[in-house]
Amino acid sequence: MEPGFCEFDRVFTVNFGEIKKGSVIVFKSGREYFIKRVKDLKSDGVVAVSDNKALAKKVYEVKRVDIIGRVFLKY
Repeated sequence: MEPGFCEFDRVFTVNFGEIKKGSVIVFKSGREYFIKRVKDLKSDGVVAVSDNKALAKKVYEVKRVDIIGRVFLKY
């Protein structure tokens, strides 16, 4: 998610409210956690991509159950 988020940045997430296009979310895939931006909404989840142009071609289809929360604050 560089340049907006870098490795070892800390974020505060909330799991209430609505996830919209453009929201930044944290989700779990296997044993890893990812921070990605929501590109599209689906009935059972979201489609997320990276802000990093080198990684933007990879698309993540994330189920709602795997979403930890929406990024509210970076510190």
